[in-house]
Amino acid sequence: MLVPKTEKDEEEELRRRESRYIRMVKAIFKVCKRQNIPLYSSRYSRRDFTLWQHIALIALMQRIRKSYREYTYDFLTIADKLLEAIGLAKIPHFTTIEKFMLRIPSMLLERVIGGFILLIRKQLFAPDSSGFSLHHASIYYALRIKKDVLSSMKKQVRLKELTE
Repeated sequence: MLVPKTEKDEEEELRRRESRYIRMVKAIFKVCKRQNIPLYSSRYSRRDFTLWQHIALIALMQRIRKSYREYTYDFLTIADKLLEAIGLAKIPHFTTIEKFMLRIPSMLLERVIGGFILLIRKQLFAPDSSGFSLHHASIYYALRIKKDVLSSMKKQVRLKELTE
């Protein structure tokens, strides 16, 4: 028996088809809108690219972990759907992105990144900068730092058994 698709099912299927980079760009644009970031830094701007587009390009470049030149020549030249999602008619030169990074106030990027983290609602906590707790450490590492990982894991199992 065929069940007709609802609008919610179609939206979910469309979301699955979108790449994670396109979803990231849409989230960054949503954050820029919420943070009331203007499209242009001055009324005398050239208006080739908006601040939102630059911020999205920088965030993607950081996510992909490429240099300015590799990012523009290798990645952006083949990412047609991504360029369409960002709203770019032409690919910016790599020095355009580099110069934007030099002139943008750091507070603006901090606002966008902070809003992006709140939007995706991931809890980031890494007191030892690795992001892993001790019970996920290898036995050799635990022996090196003289912590008894096995006993802490056994305690956690006992606590789970008691609560169930």
